[in-house]
Amino acid sequence: MSKKILSLCAQPKRELVRRAMTDAYFKVSFISALSEVNNAIREFKPDMFIHDWQAQDESQARQFHLKLGQSTNAIDLSRIILAPEVTPQLLAFASDAMVERFHSYSAIPLTLASEAKMLLEAREGNALLKFLRESKQASFKYNQKMIDAKIEELYESYPHDPKVKMEYANLLIRQESYQKAVVLAHELLNKDPMNLRASTILSRAKLKMGQFDEALTIMNRSNVLSPSNADRLVMMGDALYGKGDLNAALNSYHQALNIDAEKMPEAGRQVGRIKLAQGELEEAVMFFKSAVSEDEAAGFFNNAAVQSARTGVFADALKLYESALQTLKTDRLKPTIFFNIALTHVRLNDTEGAIKALKRALHYDPNHDKALTLMEKISAAISRAS
Repeated sequence: MSKKILSLCAQPKRELVRRAMTDAYFKVSFISALSEVNNAIREFKPDMFIHDWQAQDESQARQFHLKLGQSTNAIDLSRIILAPEVTPQLLAFASDAMVERFHSYSAIPLTLASEAKMLLEAREGNALLKFLRESKQASFKYNQKMIDAKIEELYESYPHDPKVKMEYANLLIRQESYQKAVVLAHELLNKDPMNLRASTILSRAKLKMGQFDEALTIMNRSNVLSPSNADRLVMMGDALYGKGDLNAALNSYHQALNIDAEKMPEAGRQVGRIKLAQGELEEAVMFFKSAVSEDEAAGFFNNAAVQSARTGVFADALKLYESALQTLKTDRLKPTIFFNIALTHVRLNDTEGAIKALKRALHYDPNHDKALTLMEKISAAISRAS
């Protein structure tokens, strides 16, 4: 059965690609925009996607391939990108986005078909890709423990395969064996300095080890070679946050969000934490509500409020508790927060404020033990005083 090729090319390159691939008995289908790719993959079920780098804006092409490389479609789809010339920067991007090849326009008639055949044959025999295809066909019913065990097995069998080695290094990071991951990342980079996936593994391990300056140095180099990677910008923000450089961290997180709004859960959480630390409560509420669960959002404010109360800064504690309430979408956590507000009023000797907060807590949970107990104590104190 002939292999299927999906292609997006500017009109001048279409005929070149069609002739090269059909002469080699590939079945070729062309599309006109990146927005058509996912539907075409579902309907045409191609084995390879051949993409003309100049068929659309370069920034769109970069974001498309970075996202495609992280999707399940990448398991079944080999990719070749056509470009005027193959530069070191494009080779670095290929690694970043898990694109198999960049191919020059001038070589299309001579070697495109043979290179496509070689890549597809290599994918069919790749043990890691075979496992990923099997897991996808099983609707990813494998649990993480099973996947990790399979990666360890593959690494024992194919310790020199770069893709297997990278997956094993990522496993080591999940297992908190950061120094071992560093060793493997260096081995990969010694063989291919343009392997930005290995650079990412190295920088992530350094980040986990608290070596923020080293992680930033690695990521800055990667960013020069392959800019506009939202995942890397979030990691750079994490390193800057770890160093305590909050303004630079904010800038990095905002860059990530401007490139890819889907990074809101990771970047938005961190922006919210920074805004909270800077006392910009309204902005913190906005980002937390967009990025995290109400439990986590309320927890950030509640913990900050508790700390303020412990240090005697009760006015700030009350503001933080009020902000915690603003993040809530349901009533489930309101009794606890109103009880904490009541405790703060007690410490301020504000009996009226404490009673008011306790009534709100008991409105949402009439059986809240701590609120009932505190209300009894306050009522008894009032009776004794009168």
